[in-house]
Amino acid sequence: MKISNLPAFSLLFVLTLMSASSAFAHEFIIKPVQLTTEVNNVLPFRIISAHAFMISEEMEPMNKVEANFIFKDKSEKLTLEEDKMLMSLSGQCTPTLEGTAIIAGHRKGMIWTQTTQGWKQQSKKGLKGVIRSGKYEKFSKALVTVGKADGSFGKTIGHKLEIVPLSDPTQANVGDEIVFKTLFEGKPVSVENVLASYDGFSLNPNTYAYFTEPYGEGLAKVKISHPGVWMVRVQHKIDKPTADYDSNVLRAVLVFEVK
Repeated sequence: MKISNLPAFSLLFVLTLMSASSAFAHEFIIKPVQLTTEVNNVLPFRIISAHAFMISEEMEPMNKVEANFIFKDKSEKLTLEEDKMLMSLSGQCTPTLEGTAIIAGHRKGMIWTQTTQGWKQQSKKGLKGVIRSGKYEKFSKALVTVGKADGSFGKTIGHKLEIVPLSDPTQANVGDEIVFKTLFEGKPVSVENVLASYDGFSLNPNTYAYFTEPYGEGLAKVKISHPGVWMVRVQHKIDKPTADYDSNVLRAVLVFEVK
């Protein structure tokens, strides 16, 4: 079911209702200062945690986050620093060749448990009044064009949950439909839905510009309606209860720029 053609007010209302149950779970987003750069230019980026895209609302714990610069079949681990003023983690990288690079981030799994007394960041083990409990793990990628694109937009990097475009989204135009594939442990998976938005679309929490359901082997089409920095987001839930939590929830985000 697509609802992307609903009037704007109706779309905002529906998506807000859809996301109300997961409002506590911020999206984990890699946001470079710019997504087009030149060889040997220092490229700063931030790792943000947001409900309204793309303004950070809290800082991810440093010991739970890692970032890598992936370019030309090489992966470089990046150093991160806390930026308390902007409530984010910051880093930088320096591409030395032309092509399409990826800044990748991983927020390791953290357990949150909802109880009759509210949410607690801990295992359900030993807690009273448990309503539900989940382990939340998040992944993010940002496509960066260095000089000119080289066709590396579809490179897979081995994230447990990963969004892979089947055409170059950085070369898309407004009105184009881009096909994305979602992989879980390297294999296509059909997630419940695919959400997309662009920077500045709305300041309302958990509000997206586009919603669709996947078809076939984890494939989904997203129609580009506006120039700017876009994010596509998916979630995959594994309902296999353990002593510590009821389900394992994985989220992935892909960031790219449409001129």
